[in-house]
Order: sequence, then structure tokens, then C-alpha cells
Amino acid sequence: MVESLYVTSTQDLSGKTLMVLALALEAEKQGKRVGYFKPIGTGSSLTEKEDLVDEDVATMREILGLEEGMDLLCPVVLSSTDVLDDCLKKNMNELSEDIRESYQEVSAGKDIVFIEGTDTVWTGSFLGLSAPKIASQLSSRILLVSTAKGVHAMDDVIHARDFCRQHDIEMAGTVLNRVPLDRLERTIKQVKPCLQSHGVDVLGVIPEDKELSALTVREICDALGGKVLAGEDGMDRAIKNYVIGAMTMESAMKYFRRATDKLVITGGDRTDIILAAMEAGASALILTGNLYPTIKIMPRADDKGIPIIMVPQDTYGTLNLVQKTIGKVKPGDKRRIDKARQLFGQHVDLEALIHS
Repeated sequence: MVESLYVTSTQDLSGKTLMVLALALEAEKQGKRVGYFKPIGTGSSLTEKEDLVDEDVATMREILGLEEGMDLLCPVVLSSTDVLDDCLKKNMNELSEDIRESYQEVSAGKDIVFIEGTDTVWTGSFLGLSAPKIASQLSSRILLVSTAKGVHAMDDVIHARDFCRQHDIEMAGTVLNRVPLDRLERTIKQVKPCLQSHGVDVLGVIPEDKELSALTVREICDALGGKVLAGEDGMDRAIKNYVIGAMTMESAMKYFRRATDKLVITGGDRTDIILAAMEAGASALILTGNLYPTIKIMPRADDKGIPIIMVPQDTYGTLNLVQKTIGKVKPGDKRRIDKARQLFGQHVDLEALIHS
């Protein structure tokens, strides 16, 4: 029977896709025939006539060069806008059978298949399609990815382990991802031994990495529904710091020069702040309130390649939306792919997961 590893988590946006990608690329490097599968995805379409598509599945299919169609790689795709309503229209037995049959086709001729789970290990329980339930059906091992950002993280991991045991599934272990640097030593010296004393094998502790999590200007613009007014050449710059431009110009210049790779968020009517930000080397500017800047801003922004983006939200609403936006790896995103391989390869026991 083909080997398979089901990657799930205790919370959404924990890094499952990057974990699967790192494992799959490492297995391919070792000469294994690699498969990818996502039993249940959430997606959207550009028009009502188009089928729903899970973006992560489309990305993994292209990066790994998989030949299987989207309907096989992700047999159940729920609407991202109304998941509950979509679920209630489904026949549970049919869903389970669709998953089993699709997996059989995807896994044919493969040495190992990496299965990406839904948001959490518990998601889908009311459909009888939680992570351990599907893993049991597909004879897969379970790897739990968790962000270690507090004492409750240990409770979550142990709770997930017990939940898996209720379905007669033992976790292969857990990876603690995106650990803040100021908690890294404590996580390694205290959290890891504590989990291991409870019988949970900690297979990796991955520090938070700004380069990996940094959004590009383009991703931020897309998330905000912004309009690019100038400086389109700089849309693929990575942003690591966010600055609110709501002070005097004198204070702004000192503040701007402290931060690198910065996005400045200010009102479109603050010409003084906009000019100061460009002078201080801002990577991009977001102008809030649908306010156009003075016309003299545009040629200067084009010359410097500094994107000027106009959005309808107010300044603090814009910052809040940006902080909630998560960057996703894309097929041509060499920066994130290379960084993920390096980071996961350095801090995770990939061999144990591929060969156990």
C-alpha cells in the first residue's frame, strides 16, 4: 500500500500548505514518485458558470507538475462564501465515497502521497469527515502543524492527539510553526519536552520568519481592492513593516527612516506625508478614503518605482485588513518556495516523516 501523510492543524493559517510543499519537494529530490491530495477544499470562481477552485490545490498542482485534474486532487470543494449552506446540500455517504475513489486514482503509481487537510483537525466532524476520520479511511499517518503562541497551544496539541485516538489513529508527531523569536528558546527547552512527556513527538520547531511571511505590494493591493495610481514597477516588492502617516512632517521623517521595507498608510490629502515617505525610501504608499493625491506626486512615484495605491477604507481600517492578510505561495514565487525549503529543511525532521 502506498505511503501517505495527512497534514492537519489545530488552527487555520498554521502553515499546512508550506509544510506539504517542503515535504513533497524533498521527497521528489530523493527520487520518490510524489502525489498530492486535498480531500476537502474551499474555493471561489470568477463567474457563476465556473466550477469552484481551491487556490492552494491549483498552486500545488502547478509547482509539483501533477497530471491529475483538479477534480481528482480535490474531489470536494465547498463555497468559501457559504460553507455551511454548501455542506448541508451534500450527501455525507457520497462525499466519503468521492474522497475514497479519488484518492485511489491519485495514489496509483505513487511512492508517497501528501494529503493537505482543511482548516483544523476537527473541521468536518458534523459531516463525519474530520481529519482522523479521513486519515483512517485512507490509511494515512497524521502530522499536526501548530503555532506555539501561548500555553493553550500545548492544550490544543494534546487535545488533537486525543481526538485522533478516538478514531484509532496515532499522530506521527507535531511541528510547532511560526514561533516568535522571543519565545523560541522557551519553546525548545520547555514546551517541546512537555509535549514529549505526554507522548507527542515534536518533529520540528520553526521560528517565525519575516521574509517568508512578508507580503508583496501586489498581494496587499489585491486584498484591499486597491487602485494603482503610479509606480507599478514596484508592485512585487516585499513589505516587512507598516507605518501609519498621521503625524507632522518633521516627526514623520524621523519615524520613516527607522523602518526598512516599509508600507506607509496615510490619507490621500496628506501631500506632505506622501512626499516625506517617498524621500525616506518607502517601498509603497496606501492612500486611504478614496482621496486622490496632488498631480505632482504621480511622476515622482513613477520615477522612483514607488507604488501609490488608493483604497476606500479609512487609515486604521486599512491597517487592520493588511495585518489580517496572509501571503500565499504561488507557482512562480521563487522567494517563498526557496525560503520555505530552507526553513523547513533546517528545523523539521523531514526524513522521519518521509521514511517512517
